[in-house]
Amino acid sequence: MTKIHEIEQKCSVCGHTSPQPMLASTNTMGYPDLDLRPAEMKRSTMNTWILECPHCSYAAHNLGDMLESPKDLLKSESYTTCDGYDFKGRLSPRFYRRHLIAKESNNIEECFYNLLYCAWTCDDNEDENAAEIRKQAIPYIEEIIPHGNANNLIAIKADLLRRTGQYEQLIEEYSNIYTDDAAINRVLKFQIQKAQEQDNACYTVEDVVESRRF
Repeated sequence: MTKIHEIEQKCSVCGHTSPQPMLASTNTMGYPDLDLRPAEMKRSTMNTWILECPHCSYAAHNLGDMLESPKDLLKSESYTTCDGYDFKGRLSPRFYRRHLIAKESNNIEECFYNLLYCAWTCDDNEDENAAEIRKQAIPYIEEIIPHGNANNLIAIKADLLRRTGQYEQLIEEYSNIYTDDAAINRVLKFQIQKAQEQDNACYTVEDVVESRRF
């Protein structure tokens, strides 16, 4: 069961207080997407992952956390317009702005994950910006693969390439990749097959499990 409480938080940037959703508990049942987006109910808690001050648009995990970048960033055209992306959903700008803050402080991992989450929210709103946001995320994941959970990150990158229509690159790069995780290897074979079919649809781990081909 998911429980979300509303609490008052004071923004460390502008000093204003506002009601913000805080996740108390959640659960997940089912298979994640191939980019590891969790199943419900957890996937519907994204409004608690990054909060945004309604007064100054500061985006953070906790509005009481200090801003890691110069305050002028929040007033910049890049930040206020999300680099010109006209997002359909209300959550997409939060994650994109958090990525901009992380970019300013050179936090590569946070840049990547907030772009990935931004793409997820675009998917929810049938927002065509999803593919472009995924493209932006790829250079970041390439930087963190050598330093993180390589198997999961390799699998996520494959999905990013396929979902953005970069089929030939996926096939060329992944045809000879074998990890020490049999489940990941099945996912990669599935991704290659879908790339050969030029299929950029969203799939879950369940689709791989149910496919006898893999």
